[in-house]
This record gives sequence, C-alpha cells and structure tokens, in this order.
Amino acid sequence: MTNSPILDPFSRLDPRALPALRALFDRVGFDEKSLEAVLPPGLNGNATTEGAAPMVLRALDETTPLSLLIRLFLLTVPVPAESLRELFGESLLAALTAGGLLEAAPGGLVCPVIVHPTRGFYIVYDTLAAKRSPVAKYLVMGVGTSSLAPANAAPRRHYRRALDVGCGGGFQSFHLAAHCDEVVGLDINPRALNLGRVAARLNRAANIDFRLSNFYAEVAGETFDLIVSNPPFVISPETEFHYRDGGLGADRVTETVIRGAPQHLAEGGIAVIICEWAVLKGASPSDRLRQWVAGNGCDVWVSTSKGEDLPSYAMSWLRSYRAHLSPEEFHHTYNRWLDYYDDLHMAAIQTGLVVLRKRAADNWFYLDEAPPVIRGRWGETLLQLLDIHTLLHQATIDELLDQPYQLARAARLRHVYQQSGNRWTSTEAEIFLEEPLPYSGRIDQYTAGLLARCDGTVPLRELIAAMGEAVGVSFAEIVEAALPILRGLLARGYLIPASLLPPGPEPSAA
Repeated sequence: MTNSPILDPFSRLDPRALPALRALFDRVGFDEKSLEAVLPPGLNGNATTEGAAPMVLRALDETTPLSLLIRLFLLTVPVPAESLRELFGESLLAALTAGGLLEAAPGGLVCPVIVHPTRGFYIVYDTLAAKRSPVAKYLVMGVGTSSLAPANAAPRRHYRRALDVGCGGGFQSFHLAAHCDEVVGLDINPRALNLGRVAARLNRAANIDFRLSNFYAEVAGETFDLIVSNPPFVISPETEFHYRDGGLGADRVTETVIRGAPQHLAEGGIAVIICEWAVLKGASPSDRLRQWVAGNGCDVWVSTSKGEDLPSYAMSWLRSYRAHLSPEEFHHTYNRWLDYYDDLHMAAIQTGLVVLRKRAADNWFYLDEAPPVIRGRWGETLLQLLDIHTLLHQATIDELLDQPYQLARAARLRHVYQQSGNRWTSTEAEIFLEEPLPYSGRIDQYTAGLLARCDGTVPLRELIAAMGEAVGVSFAEIVEAALPILRGLLARGYLIPASLLPPGPEPSAA
C-alpha cells in the first residue's frame, strides 16, 4: 500500500527531474525575496494565504516565468501547457508530467500539491481542498504558528545528530539539516514522509533519513544531541486527520513525546517540543506536565501561553467544518467535542513550549508565561537561559552575590511622568526587553539605578550594599528585599552572569 497514489503520489517521478526543477527555481528566482517583490504588500510574500488567490492573480504579470511558477506551485491553478513547455523545456516537462508532479486539467497543466519557498528552502504540502478528498486522513500541512515556535527556539549550533519527531513534510528537518551532520525524521504518515523526500531533493538535503515510525519505535537505542517536535497535539474526539489527531485520545500524544524524549537525548542534549495538554478540574495548569517529567534526568524549562477555555478551543478547530456541514450537523459536532472534554474532567487546555536538557545532576523545573510576541530565532538565548537557571538552582546566596552581572543588550527602561508643581515627576518605571523574548515589568528607581551599573565588572554584593546605603537599610535587609527581584530578572534574561557571557558580542535574535 506504500506505493498507492495517496501514500506515495510521486513514486514514478524520475529523481533527476528534481535537481533540474531546483535549478529552474534558482534561475527564475522562485524564492521568498522575489515573492515579496511581486505580491500585494498585505500578503507579506505569502501567496497561499486563504482567500488570497484573486489578489495574487490580479497582481501577477501572466507572461513572466516567476508568475507562471507562482500560479503553478503556489496557487495550484492551471497554466497553459505551451507556456510551461517554453519555461521548463520538453524533457523536464515530460518528466514532471510522467511523475505526477504536473497533471492535465481544463486550461492546461496543474500541480496537485503546493511547492512553497520558505526560510531558504522548499516545502511540499497539500492544498486545503484536499481536506475534502480521499487524501484527507493523510493530509500534509504547510507552515503554521506551531511550526514556527520550535523552529525559532531550537539552537542553531553545529550538532552531530538531530531528531524530528512527527516530522510531517519536513519543515523542522530542513532547518536541522543546515547545521546538523545527520537528521532523522519520524512520522506515522507515509504520505508526509514521501512529500518530505521530494522536498529534500529540491533542497539538496542529503543528510535527512525519513523513517516511518510510531513515535520513537524506529530509533530504539539511538541518542541525539537535539530533538525537535511539533506533534499532532490537538485534543479532540476525532481521528480524521493524521496531522491534527494523534489517535491516542486526550493528550496522550503530548505525554508520549515528552516521556520518550529523555531516553533518546545524549548527555547535554536538548529537546524542544511545542504541544498542548489538558488542565483537569481542580488541578493547576502544570500538574500533568510535572508528572510526565518527574525524575526524567532533565532540566525542564517551559514557556506557556494563557490557557484556552474549552468552548473557544473547540470552535477554533471546527471552523473548517462549517463549509461542508449543515447547521444541525455542525451543532452536533460541537456538542460532541464539549461532551468529550466533560468526560475527561477537563477545565481548560494549556499550550506550551517544553524544553528538556539532559543533565546528570540535581535537575530543576521552571515554568513561565510567554510574552505576547517572540521575535526572531532565539536558540542562543534559550541556551543562555538554561545555564542561568542551572546557576540559580545550584548557587548559594553568597555565590550569587559575589559575581558581576551584565544588563542584557536588549534591555530598555521606560519612565512615566506626571506634572508635580512646575516639574515633571516620574511616577513609575517599566523595564522591558526589545528582543527576542520581550518581557516587561515595573521596577522602582533604586533597582533601576542598580541595573544601570550592571556592566559585568562589579560584583552584585557591592551594588546591593550601595543601594542599601542610599535608602538607609542594612545590608541583610536589602539583600532579603532585593534578591528575589534580581532572581526574577535573571530568570527572564534581563541580567546575564558574567561567568556565562560569551567571548564575543552578547547573543540576540537573528
């Protein structure tokens, strides 16, 4: 069955055609920069945005090679065969047609999948129309918000071996292939793996091994330096789509991925997992997650969004049903989802980025709410935060006081003033980070003054002593008052211990 037209739609495609197609892409400039230049500004270079086709078609000059490629591979609309013969050449056009990457349709030839340039490489995935076709269960999705979270957070240092769990069409794998010697991509969906193999040839990525696997089954006994996962974590009563419904019920996909990662991490290895889990009635949002990671030999750093209420969550996933269900059917489906949550005694759903670092020592657990927006790629910042939390977990108070700290380069201070007599008087101060994790919080003028002196040369003990003298408080009292605040600033990356500063410029978002 693996050679069926659904699971392996391009099994007849001559592998030599893909390097030739990539060469054509390079020659024409079928890339992100060129797309931004020709597409309407509101689309931000994304021609596949739902409902954007009329805007894109109106903006395109139908006679240019780039416009033909946009119509063919992004809008998946028919292009006259003669135009493609002139662009591709007789040999390449014949190979792509014989291999199924081009199909006959009224008005010319059409591509049955989307070939999308993104992040410097190409991904191959299904159109939204495929949700209502025999392909539906094996549908391969493009890049969404959940795809970007681990891609941006994963450290981009050189690693020997990396693992992508629930790889889909390979979006994470292609990121990993750029800085890892060997990448293994695991998925239970054969169609996703086969589209990933097509994209890998387009990307000239020969170091990716896509394996059909039920979670970690096909890497038993293997360890990796970096694991990234964006699994099908949606909590629902459905089993309709591989990309969305893990098929295990409740949040057991998330649990399986998180529980299984530590045994496949080499010492010092890191796992970055975007996922959702159930918040049960009478329990805290982190209870289930804490159970899954207890005693797993890893430090655990978690960044969560605000928990989502169940009616809103169900409705957000069911919007796509409205197009092909009657109002009565839609109402029944919605109630079935909510009844399912009631049966599981759920109160809400929590989304989070879970980071595990394998470390043979006394491990720590830290959970914080993510800032509203995270900017850029921040893998180096993540590594630095893991080291800071290890220091906070291990160091004595004296050890924390006796070393210097440097204020983060992205830290900024904002004052609010009000009129007082004939002067402006500061009423409050807000410290915030511009990038990549733009946290913010209020601080008093004395703490602001202390932070201004954190240049990586003066031990914290001296700075706190000076602050105590300024306010007329003993050293012991000022330490007791100031240290929790400073710990919080360290935990979020406002302050960097001098011992953890890199030899070059301070890391920031790419």
